Amino acid sequence: MSDAQPTILILFGITGDLAQRFLLPVIKKMKDEGTLPPKFRLIGASRLNYETLLVRVTEAESELGGTVQKLFYLAVPPHACKEVVDFIETSGLKKGKYKLLLEKPFGHDLTSAEDLVVHIKKHFKENEIYRVDHYLVKNSVQGIIKKSWEKNNIRSIEILASEKLGIEGRVNFYEQTGALQDFVQSHLLELAALTLMTNGGKNIRELRVAALKNLEVVCDITKQECVKRGQYEGYRKEVNNPESMVETFVYINMVSNDPRWQGIAIKLVTGKAMKEKLTQIRITYNDVKNLIFNIDPEPDAYERVITAAVLGNHGLFISSDEVLESWRILDAIQQTWVHSKDDLIIYPRGCEITQI
Repeated sequence: MSDAQPTILILFGITGDLAQRFLLPVIKKMKDEGTLPPKFRLIGASRLNYETLLVRVTEAESELGGTVQKLFYLAVPPHACKEVVDFIETSGLKKGKYKLLLEKPFGHDLTSAEDLVVHIKKHFKENEIYRVDHYLVKNSVQGIIKKSWEKNNIRSIEILASEKLGIEGRVNFYEQTGALQDFVQSHLLELAALTLMTNGGKNIRELRVAALKNLEVVCDITKQECVKRGQYEGYRKEVNNPESMVETFVYINMVSNDPRWQGIAIKLVTGKAMKEKLTQIRITYNDVKNLIFNIDPEPDAYERVITAAVLGNHGLFISSDEVLESWRILDAIQQTWVHSKDDLIIYPRGCEITQI
């Protein structure tokens, strides 16, 4: 990024899990490898130092010189997002060129997502907002766009994410989210959008939105199942909540109303504490032939997030319309689960994700 303009990355939530596990190590790696903008400053922000933040940012701007862009990266819990956005507005930080980076989940249901979108747009324009889904920047995921599926012969599409690990100590976060919010609403639906969208358009975000608009949840006629949710054995003890209904496994059967995908079953599946770690798009053809497209782990995904934000590559970030469409799809599921207590499947750790 030798030609990138001077940049100050202001990291809110610098003491949190996301910053400590991913962002700070990636920024150090980029610094060591010389892949940050030549003129770059990182400023950490937490509740303890909000009062001095403007002073530190102003000093950094003077040191860097020229036209400086500020990246406000909100690596904070979902409930703190509005508060931080309001602080940025009233603190005097919003001067010159700036961008706002937001981490998922973007709301916890359709109503809260709509409220969050409206609230943030009071302070930032859509082209200043960069909603992060690190799956979108993976090279293997970008490869989906170049695929040309033999649509006329496809029987089903399964987008599957299996994880060996459980919640790994993220008790508060997971009890407030669950697999539907944490994984389906962002990663799996974005993979579905990339798989189903038309190719050749100039605005990839509009193409993803169009694909999401055509998706709806339906029942599998053969199994009489629309949606399944599960929880691995020992989860309730792990979170010290014997009555927890939080799901660690989700199965959703869908169809697309796009004529190109008519009659093709689309399944989204994700689960924790499974036998193996893998993320795949499985295409099953009518002649029983299968095509498996692997989404490989990429430890430098957040490096590409930062690079894309610095350079203003909006196509690798999620639009507000994508957020709202994904919640539109899942809203009925959430409403059903709120009023149901007898549909949670308890499954053993280490099982095959397709066995639940």
